[in-house]
Amino acid sequence: MTDPITELSDRVAIHDVTMQYWMNVDRRDWPTVKACFVPGTLVDYSALMPIGAAVPAEEVVDRIAAAIDIYAVTVHNVGNHEVHLSGDEATSEACIVAHHVYRDPQRHAGRLPVAGLRYRDVLVRTADGWRIRDRVATTDWRAWWEPRGPTYVDGVHQ
Repeated sequence: MTDPITELSDRVAIHDVTMQYWMNVDRRDWPTVKACFVPGTLVDYSALMPIGAAVPAEEVVDRIAAAIDIYAVTVHNVGNHEVHLSGDEATSEACIVAHHVYRDPQRHAGRLPVAGLRYRDVLVRTADGWRIRDRVATTDWRAWWEPRGPTYVDGVHQ
């Protein structure tokens, strides 16, 4: 039986490395994003971008870095996040709502892309802590958001 303190510590560490990935994509801190993966990890982002289904994570991060430059801001909100531990290996599934704001406010007639994404990971305990060893990223849904200015009624934002 696993020690409850160790299990809790592992769950927090896995949560932290997965959050580190999305937070640093939004910050554009590409070395930190790459550090979330075991070096040489093959990932499948083929449902998110035109790329093969087994590509080194470092290459995918470089492709994301080049593609994301059209956005002034991205925000990856993590909702459900499930972790299953098995010794020095774990599986994780996270649901993300990704918001993107274009640098050019006229692109796509001012509409902004929003997507529901799902990341399924296998993580392993390494000498440097928990790292992602396998990832499959998929799209659950996509939509366009038409932003509007704030609405006030009697001086109160609605």
